[in-house]
Amino acid sequence: MASTDRHFGVALERIVGDVFRKAGWKVRRQAPGGGIRAVILSDAGGRQYLVEVKSLSEGRRDRLIPLLAQAILQAKTAAAKCPSPTVPVAVVGSSRVSISVAEEARRFAARHAPEVGAGVVDAEGLRVFTGHGLERFNASPTPPTAAAVTPRAKPTQLFSDLNQWMLKILVGQTLPQSSMRVPKGDFWNASQLAAAANVSIMSAVRFVRRLEDEGFRDERKDCIKLVRIEELFERWVSANREAYAQFPARWIIERSREQLDASLAEYSGEGNDLSPPKTRGANRAVRAKLRCCLGLFGAAEALGFGFVRGVPPYIWMERLDPDVLRRFGLRADDSPGPPDVYLRVPSNREAVFRAATAVDGVPVSDVLQTWLDVSTHPARGRAQADVIQKRVLGKLL
Repeated sequence: MASTDRHFGVALERIVGDVFRKAGWKVRRQAPGGGIRAVILSDAGGRQYLVEVKSLSEGRRDRLIPLLAQAILQAKTAAAKCPSPTVPVAVVGSSRVSISVAEEARRFAARHAPEVGAGVVDAEGLRVFTGHGLERFNASPTPPTAAAVTPRAKPTQLFSDLNQWMLKILVGQTLPQSSMRVPKGDFWNASQLAAAANVSIMSAVRFVRRLEDEGFRDERKDCIKLVRIEELFERWVSANREAYAQFPARWIIERSREQLDASLAEYSGEGNDLSPPKTRGANRAVRAKLRCCLGLFGAAEALGFGFVRGVPPYIWMERLDPDVLRRFGLRADDSPGPPDVYLRVPSNREAVFRAATAVDGVPVSDVLQTWLDVSTHPARGRAQADVIQKRVLGKLL
């Protein structure tokens, strides 16, 4: 039995072998030879089958069906070299395969290779076979009993920092690049999403699995698409509530909003890169300057969706830095009285800064981040959020 994923391959061999042994079939491994390594089965009537088994780590359609096609070709080749008449059978499996994907694989095999038996199995009891009477082995997955359930690791938070960044990439495919800076394209699997997002493959795999577990991925699509957007956004707003540290600041010498924008633009133009830091060696990142951008109502106005006036500017900063504040003509000051500017240090820094854009050289938070931030703001934030939702996000919701 061949395997493309050694971690699950041994277990899959045992699962497939047990399926046929329990029906009284004889199972024996064919000796290696001529580049062929498979399993020979014989049923109660003495009919002989050659089974090619392949496993994969994710039971996704875009991986499973191509692997099934490969297994079909290899099973046909191996069976043709057997000295006696032999039925080729191709079986693919993973730790978990959705019924819809298994059924699509079954239809693929029946349509394109009706002379070959085919099957899809998983570790949860799913068995979907087609051809040469193998349908007798079909079975639905069996939910584990309470006693059989083993403790699992704490699931990945859907709204972790990098997950929010990857969510913005998926959402941003339908938004103008001027309002949100994200890589464009179709992402057919977690590896492609990881490359576009500049995150580890495991981070993307965990994120995509989380989407699937919570029902926010459209399983009818081959590429990664979101569904139930309205519910997703409601939870996103709640997750971002107070996900920051806020500090009041005052002018060292009175300045205008235009002068603040000019200072932000000048600082940004000197290499204030909002993209991920360049890595240097393992787990080391170097950035010349901290990231910052205009946020909330000021960002909404800069992006062309301003509605609320008279609210002090908000500046997102990667961290508080007195030298940078002096560049902006500011100093952190929590003395009594209304501040001139609010400074915010986000807990989800990558999500805030990687998708930030620029308007006339001024770095501003992206339109989705702006919507998330103003949605819970007490100073007419809901009204501002409604304007953004109506003009930009409405087609998503």
